[in-house]
Amino acid sequence: MKRAFLILAAAAVTVAAAGTAPPGGAIEVPAVDPGGYARAIGALKGRVVVANMWATWCEPCREEFPELVAFEKEMRPKGVALLTVSLDMASALADQVIPFLKQQGVAFPCYIKAPGDDDVFINAVDPAWKGALPATFIYARDGRLVSRTDGPTDRKRLTAAVTPLLESASQ
Repeated sequence: MKRAFLILAAAAVTVAAAGTAPPGGAIEVPAVDPGGYARAIGALKGRVVVANMWATWCEPCREEFPELVAFEKEMRPKGVALLTVSLDMASALADQVIPFLKQQGVAFPCYIKAPGDDDVFINAVDPAWKGALPATFIYARDGRLVSRTDGPTDRKRLTAAVTPLLESASQ
């Protein structure tokens, strides 16, 4: 069965955002395939990891992004790492994805899904995920996927989800 990336409760829109570069200048957004995604999560072992799948054409994704940025700033010192994967087409990288990320002032790893079979990527992230956007995945310090949220989330819900993982590691 072929799955496509879906959006929850939203109409698709095209983003033509221009913004200011975050501290440090240019944003790098490397392409990531299923193996690269696994390596990115693995490289953050020892931290609680929140991974968010989004796209510029997904209105709920765009609306939740400031919450992700604020959450990351607040939780980074506590041992939480955030990374995002844009599911936009590669052709949207320069004109839509990077300007949006600059406008948001991101200071965390951002990737774009490499061209390839969507089902393979979806299954590599979480076989129970149907591809709906936005989607947020939380990994324990040992790299295990412990939860998934389909649809928009916010800083309060993310903090509630990661706090027990941080506390269990410090006991």
